This record gives sequence, C-alpha cells and structure tokens, in this order.
Amino acid sequence: MRTWDRVGYSVSEVPFDHDLHEFIVTGKGGETIVTITPADLNDQAQLVADLDAGEDVDGWEDGKGNTINVEGGE
Repeated sequence: MRTWDRVGYSVSEVPFDHDLHEFIVTGKGGETIVTITPADLNDQAQLVADLDAGEDVDGWEDGKGNTINVEGGE
C-alpha cells in the first residue's frame, strides 16, 4: 500500500474488498478528513494514476456522492 503526501494532508491506500482499495485522506494532525472509495478497479487505477501525477484531491468525489474539501486539513 502506498501514501502520497500533499500540502496539508496525505492520502494513504488501504485494503478494502479483495483487490479494491480505499484511500484515506488524513490531515497533518492525524485526523481523517475523508475516505475515498472507488467504484471499481478501473476507477481505482485512475485514482492512483492521478495521485502519481501529483493531482490534488480537493474537489474530487469520494465515491459516495460527496465532494472532497481538504481546505484547512492541518
């Protein structure tokens, strides 16, 4: 499992359902801001590719219909 560090937060990949993983967005203080749950392996692969490319998760959807807002995640 991998972790991506961003300004003010980090994103950690964690086991979820067999090959499908969740992504926990954690503020610098260690609090969980949001959990991103991809719908399928294709969405998961796209999420990893975007994170590898340096994308910021602010404004993304969490997989449950909510928009992610990491502002102030310290």
